Amino acid sequence: MRYSLQPTAYSLLLTAYYLLLTAYCYAQDTDIRSVQCFVGNNELSDPVMELNGNERLMLWFDDLNEKRSSLSYIIVHCDANWREDGLFISDYMDGFEDNYLRDYALSFQTRVNYIHYNLQLPNEDVRLKASGNYLIKIYETDRSKPVLVQRFSLYERGKTGITLRTRGPMITGERCLQHLEFSVQHQMLPVRDAYTELKVRVTQNGIPVPGVELPQPSFIDRGVVSYTLADKNWYPGGNEYRFFDTRTLDFGAQGVQQVRYDNQGYPYALLNVDGPRDEQPYTFYNDLNGKFRIDAYRMRNRQTDAEYVITAFTLAEEELPGDLYVFGQLSDWSLRPDFKMTYNADREVYELTVPLKQGYYNYRYLFVDRNGNIEPKAIEGCFAETENYYTVWIYYRSTHDRYDRLVGIHTLGTL
Repeated sequence: MRYSLQPTAYSLLLTAYYLLLTAYCYAQDTDIRSVQCFVGNNELSDPVMELNGNERLMLWFDDLNEKRSSLSYIIVHCDANWREDGLFISDYMDGFEDNYLRDYALSFQTRVNYIHYNLQLPNEDVRLKASGNYLIKIYETDRSKPVLVQRFSLYERGKTGITLRTRGPMITGERCLQHLEFSVQHQMLPVRDAYTELKVRVTQNGIPVPGVELPQPSFIDRGVVSYTLADKNWYPGGNEYRFFDTRTLDFGAQGVQQVRYDNQGYPYALLNVDGPRDEQPYTFYNDLNGKFRIDAYRMRNRQTDAEYVITAFTLAEEELPGDLYVFGQLSDWSLRPDFKMTYNADREVYELTVPLKQGYYNYRYLFVDRNGNIEPKAIEGCFAETENYYTVWIYYRSTHDRYDRLVGIHTLGTL
């Protein structure tokens, strides 16, 4: 058996991390597809923008359920751990509590019909006035049963400075981990007790990394808080993401073995057969850090003209003592049931077919053992050399504040 069922310390942290994602970045309805949330015109950017700035947050998604009458949304404020903090609506926004999604369009001459939605914030109905974390909840009739929950954040500029750097593994014999060292300059804030008033969070490639809350600062001096604990600030490097390209359906592009059509004209993309990479050396190549970009060649409007393609994933691997998932932004950064693979004993491969809109995609495979723990090295391998981008988030709550303010954000690496 290639993979041990004894979880390591960082596999337990990874498990907590993916469960956190499932709770807050999950399309609850499988008819909701191609979710993208970004700032301005950069579809690969993270959903974070300056409070009272000139940028706009964009939320795009498709609904494959044509019979759905209409969708609405609410916005709720959260604490640093993405828990709803109970603030009154008037404390964090001006406008109406519930609003209809008015900007939508029907797909045009596609085999799979869908409705494309576009929500921009701020808009004429909503203007946000508090920094921190937020959830957008999209629902049909019952707000307690959202079809989509999406995270985003607003930060206050000029309140803190952050110095951040990464280093190789600091744990003897462990070549999987990346180590962070950073310091926070908070002279512009009336911080009396940095241990209780400041909270630090880290994201890897835009999503939360293991360890919901970092340890206490290792050093405090004259408005500077340092985090340099070698045995705490480490994160699995993972591997570069795999990729495929379905922007054209005329032939099999990168990562696509064949494109074919069924008797009713529905397109199928058979991806190249993948193999495990855990016993291979690290190889660098540029990726999108798990994200995707919707696109289709020779289309007037890629958001409404692009086809949904039945995409077939195949991984040549022995049957594993657990479950295997396809993971990335394509799965809403979650262990979605419809992205769980099935083992084909006759072919000795894992298989998955799922409808995905035309575009350029990153993805990877995640192995979850029978106890629900994730093994970070399984299938993909894990390397300290892997190119990731890290973002440090600084939250501040004084004794007089009623919510966690996001007062600093700094990114190291390439988005």
